[in-house]
Amino acid sequence: MYLGSILDVCSHHLSVSRWVQFTSSVFYWVARFPLESLVLGGLLLLSFLILSGLVMRGFILLGRGRSIKRLWLWGFPLAFLISVSPLVIGEPLLTQFLPTYQGQTADAIVILGRGRFLQSSRVLKAVELIARDRAPRVFVSGYSDAPLMAHLLEQYGVESGKISGESCSRTTEQNAQYTAQQLMPNGVQSIILISDPTHLLRSQLVFRSLGFKVLPYPSPLPDTTALSYRRLLVLRESMGLVSYGLMGRYWSRPLASVETTVAQ
Repeated sequence: MYLGSILDVCSHHLSVSRWVQFTSSVFYWVARFPLESLVLGGLLLLSFLILSGLVMRGFILLGRGRSIKRLWLWGFPLAFLISVSPLVIGEPLLTQFLPTYQGQTADAIVILGRGRFLQSSRVLKAVELIARDRAPRVFVSGYSDAPLMAHLLEQYGVESGKISGESCSRTTEQNAQYTAQQLMPNGVQSIILISDPTHLLRSQLVFRSLGFKVLPYPSPLPDTTALSYRRLLVLRESMGLVSYGLMGRYWSRPLASVETTVAQ
């Protein structure tokens, strides 16, 4: 296949923000060492309570205790709820509200990358849809995943002329932005979106905010997927769902130019 169809639409100096690197490291550590993470989280919470108590005492001595007390009484529960949102949301709620795919057709199939060991299962889902004439083309999206998934599609018998994509995006926001930049000028309005079940809710909301009609199509994780990795995905998606909402990425918005530095 001519890999030029996997478009390099980003800057050659694209870099990942330090925040993305930090949160990725934290999520990986929590998933790998859950007990140690619980102990560390408890110590941090205790330190926060002690420090906030000392700060409040200082404001009381300065005669401003009432206002800081109100701030603490509202701010601490809010911070606590945000911090435990992964436990509150969890995998069931991340997947419960996804509409069931009922065989509708669309203008294109979009496969989102999520790492090498998930590529084959996602490609097979797209191959099945192409064989059933659910869409005339496939678009692959992901920084390192796109070329490999395109090659797999061709190996499984999909015509190279039906395959395109971009190999720049490193976040769900950029998946949506780059995909929209390439597909919408070509008249693509409806897409069948393939990703793992926990990722699809956030992905659907982001793609829809840019004007796509989205049909989510889950590609379940392999049975051999380690529990630690499943835990990592649930944690990342729970936090991502909340943070993207706070950043306004679920509301209808015009397609903006993609920044050269990866967003959260």
